[in-house]
Amino acid sequence: MRISTGQIYAKGLGAMLEQQARLAKTQEQVATGKKLLSPADDPVGSVRAQELTRALERTGQYQRNANVLDNRLRLEEGVLGNSVEVLQRIRDLAVQGANATQDNESRKAIANEVWQQLNSLVGYANTRDSSGNFIFAGFKEGSQPFSYANGSVTYNGDDGVRQLEIGPAAAIADGDPGSAIFMNIPSGNGRFQVLPSAANQGDLIAEGGSVSDPSQFTGAGLRIEFTAPDQYQVVDSGGGVVAAGNYQRGDSITVAGMTVNLTGRPAAGDSIELAPARVKDVFATVAEFATALDTSRSSAADRATLTNQINAVISNLDQAISHLVDKQAGVGARMQSLESQMDINAGAEIRLQESLADITELDYAEGISRMNQQLLGLQAAQQAFAKVQGLSLFNYL
Repeated sequence: MRISTGQIYAKGLGAMLEQQARLAKTQEQVATGKKLLSPADDPVGSVRAQELTRALERTGQYQRNANVLDNRLRLEEGVLGNSVEVLQRIRDLAVQGANATQDNESRKAIANEVWQQLNSLVGYANTRDSSGNFIFAGFKEGSQPFSYANGSVTYNGDDGVRQLEIGPAAAIADGDPGSAIFMNIPSGNGRFQVLPSAANQGDLIAEGGSVSDPSQFTGAGLRIEFTAPDQYQVVDSGGGVVAAGNYQRGDSITVAGMTVNLTGRPAAGDSIELAPARVKDVFATVAEFATALDTSRSSAADRATLTNQINAVISNLDQAISHLVDKQAGVGARMQSLESQMDINAGAEIRLQESLADITELDYAEGISRMNQQLLGLQAAQQAFAKVQGLSLFNYL
């Protein structure tokens, strides 16, 4: 086959350009640390790399959500703990206020502290997060959830609960609405409440009630009426007598599975309601307690009424404290689940990064070795071209 000088030049130049292109690509890979410079380098690997990149972005968003959630839950847990401390202090003041040695002036002094504690409790209920949002407002997080005026607290939020995704199949509530924390709390002992009439004339005191026989408890309202200082009857909501008996100071009365402990001596016509438990907000309980302490008492009947009011307050506070502790435990459980999911996300992120690196990242040892080989090949091609370029028949004539 006849090979012309032009063909020799063209083939030599083509070989050098091809070597230069390979070397330039390898140099770029070494400079950037990337094995894939364009999808054409590895179409299948490029698709897989895109999938891994999207998975990494989702995992990163999960972790960002988890960090926001962690801050919110830690804040809520702290607020609930502070609120429990406030309620525990108010309960201590209730026990102190029920002491027979207290007079009107000393009770008013206690009432002043109770009002201050109520202000603190409302302040905790209106806590904001680092973004300025109210944590107990539900979906209305831009508006103050609790307004306090004239001793009454109103909830202005809603019952919304926002769920944040922290994993492919994991979502956790970032808080609780104020209605679920401070408002809907069972009264009395949680099953029924003991309510001595404010019109009682004797010094009868109901110290508390309990469900002594769950099989007999129906939750229906009943009223204990004292027909004489030493006799009583129990009537239902229709006025029918369901039980009767004699009473001595310090007796307990049991009816329909409910037991009420009594002290003092009633007057004829005095009564005690055994009413089904109702939900009540903790602010109203505290305000009623402070108001009761602010009211002057002079007679034995007045002091018995105060003691009955304080006993009811103590029962309601016990329910509120238990309720908030349960909510605090629920927040703690969410934080524990969140921590576990964050660990899972961190592990998944590491594995995704490793898989992505296997596809897209350059092995520097292999890349540099390949670059040296290509450089040597280019130099050999250049030298060979220089040798061939010098060949001519005129050199031999």
